[in-house]
Formats: sequence, structure tokens, C-alpha cells
Amino acid sequence: MIVDGQRLSKEQLRAVRRAFASLPKDLKADLRRAQREQVGQIWKREMDAARMRGDVVPQQRDLFAVGTRVRAGLPIVLVAGGSRRRMRGGGSPADLARPMEFGTARRQNRTRYFMRTPAGRVAVTRHAARQLRLTRRSGYVVHPAVSQTIPQVIGLWVTQIAGRLLDATQGRTR
Repeated sequence: MIVDGQRLSKEQLRAVRRAFASLPKDLKADLRRAQREQVGQIWKREMDAARMRGDVVPQQRDLFAVGTRVRAGLPIVLVAGGSRRRMRGGGSPADLARPMEFGTARRQNRTRYFMRTPAGRVAVTRHAARQLRLTRRSGYVVHPAVSQTIPQVIGLWVTQIAGRLLDATQGRTR
């Protein structure tokens, strides 16, 4: 049975959630374990597809290549660019994920600081945010991937719960 998560109404999803809450604890644990494995595959596939789109710059492609996973627990948390390991330029994906995903409106702003040289202190002015893209509320990589992943996850969740309930009513075990 395949259920399209985009076609379910909120009332139907609430009914499925109530049915899930009434299941025995061990059955819920089995469902969550199976879902986490499958959701991880879906999430990585959608992130790879989003990273390879034509409007994504190489820096975004590299940044979101690491740290894509599903965090265990309730609720399931999709993580992208969550690595703390420093990259070649000194920043970590966890620190750079927000500006690389949403861009900046301050591309023309200048940063002024003083540098020490053997001759003394020298004032330096540079454009610190030039490498970032323009602001986009809906994001460039992660948000498009999430919008593709969520309906698949909901469909998977509903399908598995309905299948398990059907098996339980017919006396079958998985």
C-alpha cells in the first residue's frame, strides 16, 4: 500500500497519529527504528539531488556534503551540514550552514580591522560577505530538500502504521 502524504488532510493525519499513540510500546519502537533507517535514505537522496541542482554554487555543494543524517529520537530530526570538523578555510559546516543556506543582504558592507605588520598597525578594509549569495527566504539547498522529503516521510509513516495495524488485526507478525 502506498499513500501520498501530500493528499492527506490534517484530520486524516491526526487520526493516524492517534492510532499510532494507542499502539503497544514495542510495536511503536519497531516502527520508529524501521522509519529512521528509511527516512535516512530518503533524506540523503533528496539532499544529494538538491546539492546537484544547477543554481547551487560549489561552496554550498561542498558545505552540505557532510553532516547529512537523521538524528534519533522523537520527533525525527533531519540534519544537514551538521559537522563541526573545520574545513580548509577555517570554518565548520555547522557555523556556515545558515549564511550559505539563506544568503545575506549585506554583500556590499565593508569590514574594517587593523593588521599588525613589522612597520606597525595598518588599517584594512574588505568586503567580508561578497562570497555569500543574496538573501532567499526559502533557502537554496536544505529547504528545497525538506519540501521534497516531508511528503515522502509522511507517506512512509502512514503506510507502515496502516500495514502494521492490518497485520495485527489479522494475527500476522513481522
